[in-house]
Amino acid sequence: MGVSKKQFISDLKIGSKVESVFMVANKQVRKKKNGDDYCTLVLQDREGSIEGVIWTEVYHNTEDFSIRDFVLVEGDVGGYKGSRQLIISSLSRIEDKGDIKYSDYIKTSKKNIDEMFDEIKEYITKIKNLYVKKLLDLYFDDEDFIKDFKDSTAAVQYHHAFIGGLLEHTLAVVKICDAVYKIYRDLNYDLLISGAILHDIGKMREYKTVVTTEVTDEGKLLGHITIGYGWVLEKIKQIKGFPEDLKNRLLHIILSHHGHKEFGSPKRPKIMEAFIVYHADHLDADIGGYSIVLEENKNESDWSDYVKNFERSVLLRKLELPDNGYDSDIGYSVDKDAGEMQDDSGIREGGKSGKENGTQNELF
Repeated sequence: MGVSKKQFISDLKIGSKVESVFMVANKQVRKKKNGDDYCTLVLQDREGSIEGVIWTEVYHNTEDFSIRDFVLVEGDVGGYKGSRQLIISSLSRIEDKGDIKYSDYIKTSKKNIDEMFDEIKEYITKIKNLYVKKLLDLYFDDEDFIKDFKDSTAAVQYHHAFIGGLLEHTLAVVKICDAVYKIYRDLNYDLLISGAILHDIGKMREYKTVVTTEVTDEGKLLGHITIGYGWVLEKIKQIKGFPEDLKNRLLHIILSHHGHKEFGSPKRPKIMEAFIVYHADHLDADIGGYSIVLEENKNESDWSDYVKNFERSVLLRKLELPDNGYDSDIGYSVDKDAGEMQDDSGIREGGKSGKENGTQNELF
C-alpha cells in the first residue's frame, strides 16, 4: 500500500473528496441513542487538524487503529458546528511506516525558530537586575532547556498548537509588554519582562509532543500554572540572597496570568506587572485562536459559525479599500503612485503640491 501524501488538511474544503494519509491525533468510540457504536477522531498533518466521524455501518468494517497510527482515509468533507468535518467512508491503517515522511504530519511554526529564540535572548540582555538575570540564565544557558523550549507547543488545539508555538507565543507576550512599558514608565521593566518570559514555562512539562501533542500526567494533575510556579521557585532557591519581595512578585505573575480563578489562576492580578502580563497573554492567545478560525475558513465565508472559545461568531472578510478614488465626504483622493492623500487644492497631506515638487508650497 502506498503511503505518499496526496492532500494536506489546508487543501480540504467543504464538498471536497478525500483520499490521503493522515495521522490519528485523537480517537473516541461513542454510542448512538440506539446503542450502536460510532467513532469520532481528529486527523492531523503538518497543516493542521480536522475532525472526522466514522458512522456505525462503516465503523464495524474498519480495521483496528489507535492514536498516533497513520491511516489511509477516503471520504467527503462536510460542515458541522462551524468547522469542517470529514465523513469517512473507508479507513485502513498503514502497517509499513518505512516510507512515512514524518515532517508531513507535525505542524511547526511558520516563523524562524532560531531567530525568535535570539530575540528572546536579546530581551534578556536588557535586564539590569542581577538576580533576575541569573534566574533567566539558569534556564537560557542550559542546552537541554533550549532544545525543549524551541520544540514546545503552547496548547493542544486552541492557540499556537505546534512545534515552536510556546516560543512564538512567549515572544509575542514579551513584545507586547515591552511596548506597554514605553507608555507606563512606573512599571518595573525587569520584573515585567522576566514575568512575560516565564509565565507559561510550565507548559514545557504540561505537554509532550512526539508526533501528536498530549497532556502529561503532571499536566493533568497540576496544570502549567502550578508546574511553572514550582519550577521557578526551585530555580530561585538556587540563587543566594534572592530578594523575598522580588520572588513573591515574580511568582505572583505566574500564578495570576490567567486573570481569574475560573480560568485556572489561583490568584487574580494584584500588581501592575501582573495585570499587563495577563492582558498580553490573553490578547496573543485570542489572536492566535482567531488565526486558526481564518485558516479554517476554506469556503471563504464572510462570517464564521459559532466559535466555542469566543462564544460568538466572528467576521472573516478582509477590509477592502479602493486603491484610487475620491471620497466626497472628506474631500480627499488617494494618490496611488505617491501613496499619499491629496485635497481639492492639489496639496498633499505631506505638505507639497501634488503638481509641484518645489518648496514654495510648503505648509509647515
